[in-house]
Amino acid sequence: MAKAEVRCPVCGSSFFVGNGGNAVSELKDGIHYLIPETIRNENVTPETKTKARLDALKAVGIDIDKLNNLMQKDDSFKDIFEEDDPILNEIKKGGFIRNPELFRRFICAQTFRLLKDNHGWTHAVRKMYDIKYVFNQSKRELCLLIKLQKKCPNDIRFQFFTLEDLRTIFAELFDYNKYRHYSNDTEIKLMKNRILNSDSYEDLLSVVNRYYWRFDWNCSFKPKAWLNCFKGAGAYYTLQNIIRTHGLIIPKCNDMNESLEYVDNVFKSIIGYEPQDRRWDILLSVLTMAVDKTGFELKY
Repeated sequence: MAKAEVRCPVCGSSFFVGNGGNAVSELKDGIHYLIPETIRNENVTPETKTKARLDALKAVGIDIDKLNNLMQKDDSFKDIFEEDDPILNEIKKGGFIRNPELFRRFICAQTFRLLKDNHGWTHAVRKMYDIKYVFNQSKRELCLLIKLQKKCPNDIRFQFFTLEDLRTIFAELFDYNKYRHYSNDTEIKLMKNRILNSDSYEDLLSVVNRYYWRFDWNCSFKPKAWLNCFKGAGAYYTLQNIIRTHGLIIPKCNDMNESLEYVDNVFKSIIGYEPQDRRWDILLSVLTMAVDKTGFELKY
């Protein structure tokens, strides 16, 4: 094949393909990729592939000096940012960049599925989730809250599964723990007291991990506290998600900002009570009312 000059229909850059050319052209979903000939051999090292890609970018006029910094093994990548850049500070502090605008898309999809059940949210939860799911989800939430304490101690997530709620959830779940060694009533009472007297998220996780847990596969028990917390978190994040990114306007509100303010006022009124007295079903009713009255359908 003879060498030919090709102009990229996406970026407008020109490059050569064929014999003697430095790259071949590949289009995927309308995006143009440069694939240097030197990396088409699967036996080359990752370092060689990286250099070849950078050379190909440089060949079409892209400044790769800052990209080269990213390839270093030290922290020279920071030269790309200003010294007090918030993105750099997040990377240095936690190793990731948190985007508060995402609002937990999975729980939004999960809640909307429950909400659209013909028999209602509560019926759907009881039908779809068993006691093992409740235990595993509660433990995952506990572990995540421990991590958030260090990175985002004021995260709204702490308002739903509070320490008091989680202690109550695990204590009630222990009544259904079928592990054979826990058959003595005195021993069971002692273990439940250890759970209920945990003074921190870390202490509670340590106590939970100290015991073996086994449940009947067909047990559908769900602690009242778990249902309430699960309902609150699902309603709040779903409302945030569909208002901010899917265009839902709460009835009697004029726009997104008024809708968010309305949800925020309901949220603040609920967290004004002690954890055991919080009525998260009120927030779920806001979500249900808004979806029903507007005919909203969630489409990703």
